[in-house]
Amino acid sequence: MIQFKDFKQMNKSSIYGLVVSTILFFMMSGCKENTILPPDLVPTIDNINTFDSTFSLLTNNIVQDSLLTGGVLNGARVSSSTTFYHALGSISGDAVFGKTNASFHVEVLPATTNFQFKTDSTGTTRTIDSIVLSIPFVSSWGDTTNNVSQTFNVYRSIKTFSRDSAQYDFTRDSADFTHLIASQTVNFTTFKTDSPLVGTVKQQPQLRFKLASWFSDSLQTQVDLGANGAAADFSKFLTWWKGFYITPADSNSGSTIGYFNNYKTRLIIYYRYTKTTGGEDTTSSVFSFDPNYCNRFNTIIRRRSGSIAANFVGSILNPLGDSVLFAQGEPGLAAQIRIPTLKNFPNSIINKAELTFTAISPFESWSDTIQYGGLNPRLQILKTDTAGNDLFVEEYSTFGSGFVDGKRSTYSEAGINYTQYKFVITNTIQKIISQNDTTFRLKIMGTNIGLPGAYRSVLRGSNSSNNLVPKLYMIYTKIK
Repeated sequence: MIQFKDFKQMNKSSIYGLVVSTILFFMMSGCKENTILPPDLVPTIDNINTFDSTFSLLTNNIVQDSLLTGGVLNGARVSSSTTFYHALGSISGDAVFGKTNASFHVEVLPATTNFQFKTDSTGTTRTIDSIVLSIPFVSSWGDTTNNVSQTFNVYRSIKTFSRDSAQYDFTRDSADFTHLIASQTVNFTTFKTDSPLVGTVKQQPQLRFKLASWFSDSLQTQVDLGANGAAADFSKFLTWWKGFYITPADSNSGSTIGYFNNYKTRLIIYYRYTKTTGGEDTTSSVFSFDPNYCNRFNTIIRRRSGSIAANFVGSILNPLGDSVLFAQGEPGLAAQIRIPTLKNFPNSIINKAELTFTAISPFESWSDTIQYGGLNPRLQILKTDTAGNDLFVEEYSTFGSGFVDGKRSTYSEAGINYTQYKFVITNTIQKIISQNDTTFRLKIMGTNIGLPGAYRSVLRGSNSSNNLVPKLYMIYTKIK
């Protein structure tokens, strides 16, 4: 068996002959093996056997609205992921992409079943001073330069959302909006450096909602009922209190989304009790999000009405392609790609296949690189069928995201710098051509980096009059 280390001992013509023979064997075997060449083994373009060509794309804007944000799907329990943070906030002033509103549902449980408050002795009195719902802050995305505050409200969830089912970005909580439990106003300009003082200890930036007294009374009643109350076991507790729904106030007019680690949600009960020896003592009890029993999910609503992007999104795709493409971090807009010229392309060995997209920045005199935290740092590419089923192109699992690329990069032409995204999908294109796949579609969108809904890019589409339209560049060897 020849290994890559053996290539170093062979001359280039021998290498080329061996590679071509090997790839031909694999192709005749139904393309069951990877046929991607290392960059230093891509044959020289001689226009006799090996050629290069640039192919036009047909690109359209579509909606990608199926991000799993809670529960479980196909064995992936996203609610238990410690690095999947939830978005909270409003973006109301984005004239290009439209409005975004993000809220979340989170559940908590006592530390143990048969929970009881700490007391010095049976019969002593207890007084709850306050109950605080604490959720750590992670980061923010959007306009954090202007001093615009946002208010967040807490309500009681009144519907059970099973952790053994799937919740998506479009899943909406059902809540009792007639009884506000708590409210907090946040200034994202300073929030990341705000360190609340709890007792004598400074804490990391966090939401700290002081809950209404009626919640304290209700919780005390359930605990004091003992075996007949909600604190007797976890199932009873989640039946009684199905979770907290935290959402931006309707009056918000911000341009920032905050990200919070509600996996570390804590419900802290501060209270006093009398001692049998006289006097009082103070203590606290903590309820937490427990991934073994609790669920959490993130709702992210995009509203494009009146935005520039809305003019390019519809139920019927433009047969000539769109001139501008809009790519958001999921959920949101994505770009669908077709390559009609591959339909009749002769069977060949594809040595390299690379897609290139060029960003438009700023767009319509609007500085997306400043106001909204910059363009997507990375885009991802998927293969999708006519029914809309998505799969990552196989290069990701075979060679890794570093090989596929998709990272934001700079391209210079005539002294002008442009932002581009490139994707190496040689094996995918090889199979499309070899199998004469006429139904394939590709799709690009923002990469999910644990911050749902963050980042966006405006790209040149196939129907643009500019010369930097999206394209497929291929180096290929004809099969004789």
